[in-house]
Amino acid sequence: MNGSKTINVISGTHWDREWRYTAEQSLLRLAILVDRLIDILEKDEAYACFHLDGGTVVIEDYLAVRPENEARLRKLMQQGRIFTVPWYTLPEMSTVSPEALIRNLLIGIQMGHQFGGLMKTGYTATSYGQISQLPQIYAGFGIDTAMSYRGTNKHQVPPISLWESPDGTQIYHIRCFDEVTRTNWFFFTHYELVLGKAPRDLRTEWKPEDWPVHMADSVLFETSFQLKNERFEFNADPAAQKKAIEHLARQAMPQAIGNHLLALDMEDNASPYHKLPELIKAINAAQSDYKVKQSSLDEFVEIAKSSVKKNELSALKGEMRYTAVEAGFNCLLGATHSSRVQLKLMNDESQVELINVAEPLSSMCGMLGGSYEHTLLNRAWLDLLKNHAHDSICGAAIDAAHLENPTRFRTVMSLSRECSRKAVEDMWTKLDTSSAFNDGDLTITLFNTLPFARNGVQPVIIDVPHITFGNFVIEQCTGAGPIIEGFDPDQMVTYDYFDIVDEQGNKIANKLIEREKTQIEVERLLDSNAAAYDIIRNRILMEVDIPAMGYRTYALRPRKRSYITNPTPGTDRKMIARSEGVLENEHLLVTINNNGTFEMLDKATGRAYTDMHYFCDNSSIGSAHQHKTSLRDYTITSLGTIAEITLQEDNALRATWQIDIKLRIPSGVQLDGTNRSEHKIEFPISTLLTLKKGARRLEIKTIVQNSARDHRLRVLFPTNINTDFAYASGPFDVIKRKIQWLVTGDNMESHHPFQPMQDFVTVSDDKVGLSFMSKGLGEYEVIDDSRRTLAITLLRTHRAYMLANRGAKTPEEFSRQQGQHCLGTFEFNYALYPHKENWSSANVIAEAQDFKIPYRIIQGVPKQGQLPATQSLLTINPSQHIHVSAFYRQTDGKGYILRLWNSSSQAVKANIKTSLPITSAQSVHLDETVIEPVMVKDGVLSLNIRPHKIETLCLEI
Repeated sequence: MNGSKTINVISGTHWDREWRYTAEQSLLRLAILVDRLIDILEKDEAYACFHLDGGTVVIEDYLAVRPENEARLRKLMQQGRIFTVPWYTLPEMSTVSPEALIRNLLIGIQMGHQFGGLMKTGYTATSYGQISQLPQIYAGFGIDTAMSYRGTNKHQVPPISLWESPDGTQIYHIRCFDEVTRTNWFFFTHYELVLGKAPRDLRTEWKPEDWPVHMADSVLFETSFQLKNERFEFNADPAAQKKAIEHLARQAMPQAIGNHLLALDMEDNASPYHKLPELIKAINAAQSDYKVKQSSLDEFVEIAKSSVKKNELSALKGEMRYTAVEAGFNCLLGATHSSRVQLKLMNDESQVELINVAEPLSSMCGMLGGSYEHTLLNRAWLDLLKNHAHDSICGAAIDAAHLENPTRFRTVMSLSRECSRKAVEDMWTKLDTSSAFNDGDLTITLFNTLPFARNGVQPVIIDVPHITFGNFVIEQCTGAGPIIEGFDPDQMVTYDYFDIVDEQGNKIANKLIEREKTQIEVERLLDSNAAAYDIIRNRILMEVDIPAMGYRTYALRPRKRSYITNPTPGTDRKMIARSEGVLENEHLLVTINNNGTFEMLDKATGRAYTDMHYFCDNSSIGSAHQHKTSLRDYTITSLGTIAEITLQEDNALRATWQIDIKLRIPSGVQLDGTNRSEHKIEFPISTLLTLKKGARRLEIKTIVQNSARDHRLRVLFPTNINTDFAYASGPFDVIKRKIQWLVTGDNMESHHPFQPMQDFVTVSDDKVGLSFMSKGLGEYEVIDDSRRTLAITLLRTHRAYMLANRGAKTPEEFSRQQGQHCLGTFEFNYALYPHKENWSSANVIAEAQDFKIPYRIIQGVPKQGQLPATQSLLTINPSQHIHVSAFYRQTDGKGYILRLWNSSSQAVKANIKTSLPITSAQSVHLDETVIEPVMVKDGVLSLNIRPHKIETLCLEI
C-alpha cells in the first residue's frame, strides 16, 4: 500500500514556436512531436494526459502541417488526454498593451473550446514578472487560479496563496519551483532513471552507440546534433528508483500542498516519454512512502485548493517582480523590455494603429451604418499576437526568427491603416457639409478616437487642384503677369491664397509650411488607375479643437489676394523660438546649452529642471533577459561634447531646434567579455526639440546611427524631486515602485534598478511632478542619487546564445550575429510633461494618449448627407479617471464591446453620453458573457465603477 503523500506528475511540453528556430523551422519539429504524442495516447490508455503549454497557436501550427490528423487530435482533446493553455500565445505581459492580453485570452479560449482540452488553470509560464491586474483579468474569463514562477521565489511567495488585484479581485496563486521552475520531474527523476545522470546535470556524454549526427554543410552546420539510436529503457533497479523518488520528494516537499507534491515534467519543446506509465508503476512497486500518479494540471490544482482553507491563506497584492535568491532556473530575468528595441517600437506602432485607431473608427463606422471589416482586423490580431509570444517580443530568439517579426508588424499596420481609411471614407460620405461650407472649399475632417476632447496644433497635408489660367508667364520675383483685357489676377479666387475656417465660418490660426507641385493617382471605376490629378501639395499647421470620440470638419477656403495698402506696425510677433537656442510658449521655457542639454522651466509651478537630456553609454554583453557589463566597464557621457544647434522651424504655432552631437564609443567588447574595445567609433546623435503653441509637453525626437556592438545607450533627466517613489503605467494600472536599491547580499539575482513601463513614468513628490511619455520605449530607472535622475534606455545590445552552441561561439559565428546589436538608424519619439502634484491630478494618462494616438484626417468637398459636419459620438465623464481600453465589434457581430478601466483608487460614478444609435447595453465579463443589463436613457449610460476596475460593456444598435 502506497504512502499517504501523493506525487502528481504533470506531463507536457513548453513549446517555443520561435526561439532556437524560426516559426517555420519549428513546424516540422512540432509535427513530429505531436505525431508521436497522438500515437502514444492512442496505443496506451495508461498514459493519462499531456499538456501543450505554448498556446492554442500550437494547434494551429500542427494542423498547418498535418491537416489529416485533425480528427485524431480533436478526439484526444475532447477526451481530456491533451490539454492546451487558455492563451493564443504566451506573452511577456509588461511589454504588450493591456488590451492585447485580453484579446490573446479571448482568441485562445475561443479556439480551445472549438477543440476541447482547454485548461481551467491560468498557467502563465513565461512572463518575466507577474502584472498586478492578472487576477482581475483571469477572473474575467472564469479562471480562479494562476500558476507562475518568474517574479516569485519561495521566500516571498508561498506554495499556495491568494493573489489580489488592485480592484480587490482575488484568485488562488500556485507557485512553481525556484530550482527547476516547471521541470522538477524531468531534471530529477527522469534524469536519474532514464538518462542515468545526476539531477540538473546538463552535460551530455558523446556515445557513438547513440548515433549522433550533425549537419556539416555551410548552411546548416549551426543546427543541433540529432541522436538516431536513443535507448528508451529506464533503470529497473528498485533501489535506484526508491533513491530517485526520495531525491524528488526532498526537492518538492517544501512546496507540498496538503499531502500532495507537484512533479512538473514540462521542459522546453520536450517530447513525451512513452514509458512514463511503466516507470511510474515500477516506482510505486519499489517503495511505499509515496504514491506516484500522472495527473492533469487542473486535477492537481483542484486537489490543492481543496487541501487548504481559503480564509487561512495569506494574500499577495499587486505585481510580483521578486528576484531569485538561491541558484536555480527561476530568475526574474527583468531586462527583456529593452532588448531588440526595434521590435518594441514596431509593436507599439502596430498596437496603436489596430487597437486605438482602426477598431474604434471601424466601430463608429459600423454603428453609423457602414462596414466593419471583421476578417481583416481578426487577421491583424493573429499576426500581432504571434509576435507577442514571449521569446518573440522579448527579442530572445535567433536572428533568423526575428527577421520574421517586422513582416508581421508591417502586416498589422497595413491592415489596420486600410481598415481605418475605409471607415473614415465611409463615414465621410454620410456627412452633410454643404450647409456649413461653400462651393470651392476643401473640407478637412479630423477623427478623434479618444473619449475626451483634444486640441492643439496639428499638421495636415492638403492637396489642392493645380488650376492654370491661360498660356502666360507670371514673373516670379514680383508676381506680375501680362495685362490681358477681361483678366484681373487680383480678382481671381485661387488656392494660392486661403483661409482655414470652422463650421461657423470662424477663421482658424494656421501656417503654410511647404507647398510643392506633384501628381497623385485617381482611383476611378470608369478609368485606369494610371489617371492622375495635377495637384499642389500644401503642408499646413492648424489649431484644432476636436470633440470626444468624434470628428470635426474644417475647410480650406480659397480667396483673392489680400493687399494691405498702408502697412503699419503690428503687435509683437509671438514666435515660439528665439535665436539663442530658446523655445517658449504659454507654459514652458526651454533653453539649450552648448553641450546639447537643456534647461526647462514649468511656468505653472516655477520649477526649473536643469541639465536635462544627456546621454550615457556603457558596455552590455548580457542576454535578451539580463543586462551584464564587461568585467572592466566604464561610462561615456555627452556632458563634455560641443553641440551643433540648428533652428529647423519657427513660427507662431510650432518651432523645432535640432541638436547634433557626436560621441566616441568603443566599437564593442572583447570576445572574452573582459574589456571594452580600444577601437572607438563615431556615434552620431541628432535630437529635435519641438514645442507647439499651447502645449504643456515638450516633444522630442532622437535619431541615433548605431554601428557599435556590446553597449547600452540611455538618456538621462535629473528631476531634483525629493521622493522615494516612481509611478509607471502598466496593464490597466499605474504602479508605484520604490526608487531605493534593495539590499540583496549574495543572492542569485541582485536588485533590478530598471523597470518596465508602457506609456509613461512619473517622478513626483505630490507637489510637483515630471512625466516621461514614450512611443515604444519600455524600460526606465530612477537612479538612487540625490538628483533622482530619470534614465530611459534607448537601446541595449546583447550577445546571442540561443543557437545550438549555447553561446560558445567561434569568432566567425560571433561576427555574423548582428540583429541583437541593433545596428542601423533608430528614431525614438518621446515627450516631457512637467506638472503640478501627481500623475493622477495632472491627467498624465490623457496627455500620454494625446501624444501617442494620431488623428485620422480626410479631405473632401462640401456635399449633402445625413450626419452633421461636427459631432461627438461618445463622451466619458470623468475622463480623468475612466479610460477606454478598446472599442470593437464582437466576432459574432451581435454587439460592440466598449472596455473601460478606472485608474483611480476611489470608486467613480461614470456617465457615458453617446449620439450613436444604441438600443440596449449590458455589462459583460471579459469573456463577453453577460452580467447584467445597463440602462440607456436619453443616450446616457450611468455606471458605478469600483477602484481599478476593468469594466466591459456590450452595446447593441
